[in-house]
Amino acid sequence: MNDYAEISQLVARERLYRVRHVKELADCYYPDSTVATSWQAGSLDSFLHGEPAEVDPKFSIFGSISTPVVHQNGTRAYVELPTTTPYADDCQRCFNGN
Repeated sequence: MNDYAEISQLVARERLYRVRHVKELADCYYPDSTVATSWQAGSLDSFLHGEPAEVDPKFSIFGSISTPVVHQNGTRAYVELPTTTPYADDCQRCFNGN
């Protein structure tokens, strides 16, 4: 497997762990990582223990993700991963058939 494939698999595993609320999610990051999302930017701990205000923990997270875009420079890389996650009321409407 090449670096791009390994990084893409790591990102796929991280997304799976996130939606399943699996504790191994932390293993996908370096302990001193910073994470920037649409709802927060900060330490790994703030990401792992935070949720966007519109997320209702009674509902599973579901949505769609695009293919990761890996930007690699030597031994360092960052990944852009566009995602779409409906808001909690949108999910409730889907489940209620509205």
